Amino acid sequence: MEKTPDGGWSPVVYVFELEPATRTCAVTGIHHERLKTDVPFPVDIDLAAVARRV
Repeated sequence: MEKTPDGGWSPVVYVFELEPATRTCAVTGIHHERLKTDVPFPVDIDLAAVARRV
């Protein structure tokens, strides 16, 4: 969660992927309104809708 300019809260998702050469994790994305990725499988989540349900 991160604070919004109006004083509310909004979900944030950090996506990491394992770098095979170094066996370390690297950030591949930071998602605020929608989490959409195809690796390692398709994911599409409306984060704004999730925040409204909390």
